[in-house]
Amino acid sequence: MALVIINAILFYNRYFSKRNQTTNLGQVAGLLSPPTPTTIPSLIPPDYSINLVDAPTETTEGDTVSFTWNISGPPKTINTTAIYYGTKSQSGSLTRNASPDDTGYTSVIDEFIKGNYNIPLQFVGNNTFTKPGTFFFRGYALIDGKHYWTKERSLVVKPLPKHEIRIDNPPTSIKTGESTTFTWDISGPTSTTQFTAIVAGKESKSGPLADSVSLSDTPYKTIVKEFTSGTYNIPLRFIGNVALPETGVHYFRAHAVINNKNIWSDEYSLTVQ
Repeated sequence: MALVIINAILFYNRYFSKRNQTTNLGQVAGLLSPPTPTTIPSLIPPDYSINLVDAPTETTEGDTVSFTWNISGPPKTINTTAIYYGTKSQSGSLTRNASPDDTGYTSVIDEFIKGNYNIPLQFVGNNTFTKPGTFFFRGYALIDGKHYWTKERSLVVKPLPKHEIRIDNPPTSIKTGESTTFTWDISGPTSTTQFTAIVAGKESKSGPLADSVSLSDTPYKTIVKEFTSGTYNIPLRFIGNVALPETGVHYFRAHAVINNKNIWSDEYSLTVQ
């Protein structure tokens, strides 16, 4: 009986000893097995955008206008942003590879073309258009070597209002020594003149006269002299009288000097009998 008990005890010890060894080996093997691979998410590049906030659609030659645009996206310091413009449209979208040299824009509002600017940020640039016409423009920024553009817009620059002078119902014939009346109007922006007159001569100088042509450059002499001294606010209508003693055909115009520019009416002819 004692022998049976001893054998049972030995069997029990051997069984659990092997079981523990198997368990320990499994645990050790588990520690030594290669780790499970971890997927690293790909990095998404920063997303920047540039937008026109406010821009003129119409202005007058010589006036100063403002353009407002902003750049949004993650915080960053950039060195270049501007408004590019020209007289040729560059319609459609521009890619990140399209530099200003790749476009048809020939001019730039360059207040922020070089510097250090911490974006997100709003910019305001100013420009004076010295020629009339239609101009096309976009906002631009260079960020991390990529070119960012707004959509294209257009601006109409109207010609600067000019002073004009016109004779109302110009006479065509008078008698020698007879007084005749000349009426002429100066229109245009508010200003003053210290000289305006009716000028005439026996020699014609037909065609338009530029504002650089002075009275001394023409064959005309002043015949209506009432407004050749003093200061006159314009726009204004002028009325003067004169009697011409010399017979024949006389060529005449209305003339004024405004802001150091010569303003001329069309040329007319008058026959003195």
